[in-house]
Amino acid sequence: MKKIIAILTAFFLLLATAPSRADYSEWKDSTYDFTKNAAIYIGEMDTSAIADISPAGEWKRKETFYQKLSKVKSPRLLLPSPKPRGSLESTEKTEDAIIENRDTAIPGKALASGAAIYIQPRLTAWQVDSYLVPAHTEWRETEVRDAWRDKDGNWHEYYRTVTYPEYVPNHWVPYAEVTVTFEWYDTKTGNLIASSEDSRTRGAESNPENLYGRIVDRFIKNMKKTLG
Repeated sequence: MKKIIAILTAFFLLLATAPSRADYSEWKDSTYDFTKNAAIYIGEMDTSAIADISPAGEWKRKETFYQKLSKVKSPRLLLPSPKPRGSLESTEKTEDAIIENRDTAIPGKALASGAAIYIQPRLTAWQVDSYLVPAHTEWRETEVRDAWRDKDGNWHEYYRTVTYPEYVPNHWVPYAEVTVTFEWYDTKTGNLIASSEDSRTRGAESNPENLYGRIVDRFIKNMKKTLG
């Protein structure tokens, strides 16, 4: 009974502390026709929400994103040419487009490209942290060789399973968290027509790149599905 209680205690303890999750939510304008087979302008990845991102880290995130997008054959994507912060040639500042006498979230260059849809990606969370796993006891199993002697004096060997407790002290486990949002705008009206948020946290993970890559892959997959 003590063994069962200890196992259950450790199991529920780990479930309560391990921050592994994947949350995805999306919204689409049900009145909008996404199957027009028109060009899509993908904006530059916005990393402004990440206060401590380095120029190298920012550029690596953007490079990963656009390398994956460059392999998409359909729908037709129009991609910017982002430049890392600190380059001698600064990124061109483009005013937002004016549609029907009102400002929009659409850059003028996206409107000028002739694209029907403008998508703004935003990196809103990127961190590596750790959580404490309290001290506990875990039960282990091992194989032990044993022997017995029969009535004629002959020895017979066999293996048996022995269960023993092992104390696990307090220890910290790293985890990574990444969240990316995607906002879709109609370039003719400036209206938001779709949005999604993909948030992933993985315990015992210290490399957010893996989570980020899977988020981008899902965005591409869902984009193709949405656009037919």
